[in-house]
Amino acid sequence: MALAKIQQLRTELAQWQDSISAAKDADDAPTAPVAVTGPPAESVPYSINTTFAPPKCPRKSVEGATMKVHYVGKLVATGKIFASSFHTGSQPFRFTLGSDEVLSAWNQGLDGMCEGERRRLMVPWHMAFGEKGTNGVPPFSDLQYDFELVELSVPKIPKAKGTKGEL
Repeated sequence: MALAKIQQLRTELAQWQDSISAAKDADDAPTAPVAVTGPPAESVPYSINTTFAPPKCPRKSVEGATMKVHYVGKLVATGKIFASSFHTGSQPFRFTLGSDEVLSAWNQGLDGMCEGERRRLMVPWHMAFGEKGTNGVPPFSDLQYDFELVELSVPKIPKAKGTKGEL
C-alpha cells in the first residue's frame, strides 16, 4: 500500500515537473513589454478549491503551524508560471501559517489543510502583489496557486495550570 502511494506521488511529481518545464520553455520566448495603465475591469474572485483530500486527516493546519508545501504560481491572464517550489531543486517551501512570510491569501487559503491535501487558490490582484507587482508578476495581476501540503508541524497547545478537581 505504501509503495503504491509512493509510486503514485512520483508519477504526479513527474507530471508536474514536465508541465513546469514545458511552460518554462514557452516563457523563455521573448515577449514585448505590456503597458499597464490601471486595474482590470474584472478580477477573479478569491476562491479556495480542494483538488485532492487524503482519506485520513489526523491533524489540520492552524495558525502558527510550520508547513512545507510544493506550489506552482501562475498568472491568470497568460497562464505563465512566475514561481514554483520545483525551481528550488524540488525542495518544498517552508513557512509559518499566519506569518508575514507569505501573502495573506496563502494564510487564509491554507488554513485547515491536511498533509497530502492539494488546493487551488484563485487570488485577485488586490490580495496578491497589487498595483506594484513583483519580480515576474506585472501590476494588477490575478494569480492562481496550486499547492500540496507535504509536511505539517502543528504548534503545541500549552496545558492549563491547576490541579485535577480544582474549581
